[in-house]
Amino acid sequence: MNRRPMVTLALEWFLNPDHLPLVVAKDRGFFREEGVDLSILLPTVPEESLELVARGKADFAVGEQTNLIKARDQGLSLISIGPLLAHTVVCLMYLKEGPITRLEDLRHRRVGWPGLEIDLPILETMLEAAGLSHDDIELVDVGFALTDALLSGKADAVFGAFVNYEQVEAEQRGARVEFVSPTQYDVPDFYQLVVMTSDRMIRRHPEVVRRFVRAFARGLALAHDRPEESLSLYLRANAIGDPTLSSKTFNATRPYYPRTLRQEASRWKAVRDWLYARKVIKRRMPIGSLYTNTFVPLPKR
Repeated sequence: MNRRPMVTLALEWFLNPDHLPLVVAKDRGFFREEGVDLSILLPTVPEESLELVARGKADFAVGEQTNLIKARDQGLSLISIGPLLAHTVVCLMYLKEGPITRLEDLRHRRVGWPGLEIDLPILETMLEAAGLSHDDIELVDVGFALTDALLSGKADAVFGAFVNYEQVEAEQRGARVEFVSPTQYDVPDFYQLVVMTSDRMIRRHPEVVRRFVRAFARGLALAHDRPEESLSLYLRANAIGDPTLSSKTFNATRPYYPRTLRQEASRWKAVRDWLYARKVIKRRMPIGSLYTNTFVPLPKR
């Protein structure tokens, strides 16, 4: 008789190498070995993962740190249990041969974006640091076809691209691109993606959370220490993906995987305070309500 609890993990976007440590942990049997069975849910719309966990329709989720803080401000009891991408990868991207050579050149230019509200305060902070404003650019909603928008000339630059995905995708298609990180223009460094659960899950099933985190940590270690095996497992699990693009994006993503799941209070505070200053959130909620290191496995001696 199978006594392992079944838990669900909701992703924030389509399956891609950002999620590789979790996918390989599942495929390699780490979750089963730690005493849980894992089912991975793919989204129908971006970031619906947060709502699924808040409503009890999923046990764990992947999402952006900024969205977790915003959701918590709106009353959803979500809490990060560890980073998946430890630093900012969202960026502004433009063609090397195009009209943009620096952020200041965006004046009167078309900037494509995916239509995500959470991206606007990041872009606006960058513009202000460069002496521009939202009114100085023409914002064009191009959905998630950011690379297509840039390469087809629909936009002079795109914001919301990930340096470990769209930049790689554009270069694979023969384009020469540059990117600008928000961290260069007064935006704090994010935990770009975090794995989260609910206060309710931690209160009722702390041991299940602990087992989940142990398996997740093993997946991260495998991605760092045995990258070829990890990529092979991922490609097998995601057979419909472009293997060449997946390989290149994995190599670009791997430096952003954390070596430890331990999170820093100062980084959560910096992002919370920035969101408050930008009026994205209405209150400075306690830092301890946003993340926990309780379940981080102790380092092996």
